[in-house]
Amino acid sequence: MTSISSPGRTVDVDGITTPGSPYPSATRAGDTIYVSGQVSFADEGGVLAEGDASAQTRHALARLARVLAVYGATLEDVVSCTVYLKDASLAEPFNAAWSAAFGGHRPSRATVVAELLDPRLLVEVQAIARLQRSSSRDAEGQK
Repeated sequence: MTSISSPGRTVDVDGITTPGSPYPSATRAGDTIYVSGQVSFADEGGVLAEGDASAQTRHALARLARVLAVYGATLEDVVSCTVYLKDASLAEPFNAAWSAAFGGHRPSRATVVAELLDPRLLVEVQAIARLQRSSSRDAEGQK
């Protein structure tokens, strides 16, 4: 079950946030949503698409979209991302999957080569999104 803290500042999305995790799926401050790093974990645990950066990117972005949806937002509302790649050689398959997901929308982005916490993970995406006042759904009170 997705749980939202009062007054709607943090959210834990089922299958995204591990029970007992030290951080939420996302935190909302005003009209801004800060989404914790998303990776290619299956809802029931384990890494999806081991060794495939393109597929892991698609999975991570699908998880990002699920978190944003709790607030009534989409990938179109993303304004900035920090991306972590296990190796610089993954940039091409990552960028192809990224472009397919975002289409013509181009949020600002920093890409960092880093060792991720699970050695099977190749990609992690952290995002900041801005809710549009006319279309935003307030996560407060939704349980």
